Amino acid sequence: MVSFSFSRTYKYPIFQVWNWHKNILALERLTPPWDKVTVIKKKNLGNVFLKDGEITIQQEILPLLKAKWRISHMPSMFKEGVSFSDKLVSGPIKKWQHNHNFIKTSKTQTTLKDEISFSHWINVKKLNNFTLESMEKSFKYRADILEHDLSNAYKNTNGYYVLITGSSGLVGSALVPLLNSLGYKIVFLKYEKHYKSTSFNDCKIRYQSKDLIEIPWNPYISDDLRIPDDISKKIRFVVNLSGENILGIWTKSKKKLIINSRLISTRSLLKVLERNSIKTKCCVHASAVGYYGLNKKLLLDEYDSSGYGFLAETTKEWEKEQNKFRKLTQRNVNLRIGAVLSSKGGLIKQIELPFKAGLGSFIGKGDNFVNWILLEDLVRIIEKSFNNKDYDGAINAVSPEPIQSKDLFYLLAKKYKSKFFINIPSYIPRFFSKELADEIILSSQQISPRKLLKNKYKFLAPTIHEALDIL
Repeated sequence: MVSFSFSRTYKYPIFQVWNWHKNILALERLTPPWDKVTVIKKKNLGNVFLKDGEITIQQEILPLLKAKWRISHMPSMFKEGVSFSDKLVSGPIKKWQHNHNFIKTSKTQTTLKDEISFSHWINVKKLNNFTLESMEKSFKYRADILEHDLSNAYKNTNGYYVLITGSSGLVGSALVPLLNSLGYKIVFLKYEKHYKSTSFNDCKIRYQSKDLIEIPWNPYISDDLRIPDDISKKIRFVVNLSGENILGIWTKSKKKLIINSRLISTRSLLKVLERNSIKTKCCVHASAVGYYGLNKKLLLDEYDSSGYGFLAETTKEWEKEQNKFRKLTQRNVNLRIGAVLSSKGGLIKQIELPFKAGLGSFIGKGDNFVNWILLEDLVRIIEKSFNNKDYDGAINAVSPEPIQSKDLFYLLAKKYKSKFFINIPSYIPRFFSKELADEIILSSQQISPRKLLKNKYKFLAPTIHEALDIL
């Protein structure tokens, strides 16, 4: 067996550090994005998940190759407020056991010590060393995440809820574990294609836990959704992430889907709030830097007007619908989001396979600017919008350092060890969709996060080098 140990001391009392780990989505929150882990199933055999719960996860080992891990907590190693352990039941390696030890170093200070022992099916020194190096990087990330969440805990003494649409997408799947770990209760409006409520009083509630509630919703069929009073009266925040992915060939049907998925879902959500008499502190809507469209200005911020083109017109109409929420909320935020960087989806997921296969590339001259943001920064910005009164109106959710596309793709090629690099002529994507090529692939403005900088938001990844290290 090979052993690994990692310790970090936190300036928080032991009960606070321990209770954080009792959150139902703690594993999802702690797992680094580059580990590409998805939780498939959780099973609670008793009343305390950390004592005798089981979990099944799926991990992408290589593109198109996935492995399942089944992990079980060990009742004999559980001691409330002191330690818990888990071991591998089945998976891609021979053995794995992880002991989590919580050590009280003072009234206001706790040391968390992780001890792992493992063995591969084949005992090869190079493979063992690779695993140890990977774990060192992963546990440093985990410690940084825990430090952030402990220092930003939301004291939800009144049991208030966040209402979320689009929670299963790339952004939502990262946002929900963050909110859960900070102390928010969450109501998901989950889109179900064939769901139709028969009356205003028809509401099918599914409890994932006492803090996570799921309600089926189909904005295309009915706005007649009733949320029970004991829940609706405690909804103080709304996050609207609904919207069809803009990537893909922009056929007439695709463009219609892009428009309708944004406008119809936003109108429906407003009616849900109205019908249930929900008044909120803050509503946060996903918008896009596409608002600026084919704008001739090279440097843009939130005070610039919209540009022209399909995306600009769509986003402009979308924000008009979003701004109707002002009658029901103290603040209304339109997050104009840039290219979201994450190994779990978006741009990186699209190019990862060819780049890992050794085929790095960029399109056109490569001098157009990409306005990007790390996924972790984006979800932190959403949460900070809830309680910071200066977060209001349009906010550019982009890093302070846009990068030219050729530089971005050269760095990605280096990261993925691409052996070849080719320049794809711009007429090729234009042949398939001129609008998509001009408004997304070749569009070039430098967009400033002026409001975030004014409010002293501290980016986890202000530069592309820092972002690529976390992917």
